[in-house]
Amino acid sequence: MAYSLDNLALIAGSNGTSGRVWKYKEAATLAAIRASGYFNDAVDAGMVDGDVVMILGSDGFGFSQIAVSGSTYTVGEGLTSA
Repeated sequence: MAYSLDNLALIAGSNGTSGRVWKYKEAATLAAIRASGYFNDAVDAGMVDGDVVMILGSDGFGFSQIAVSGSTYTVGEGLTSA
């Protein structure tokens, strides 16, 4: 599956600052969702370097921090249930 803005929601923090918490739910595996570049289009929602995303995937859930290098968004391994 591919990233969809419809599956992303800001659940804590305010726009324009890092350290916010997001929720992303999709019927893909955690490994697929955590792939480098998966969240590149999340810039449209305001996601920035240092934000945390709670990922709900088909094989479990986890919390990861977003790292941005240039225009590539990478999701760290973080905590996971899978």
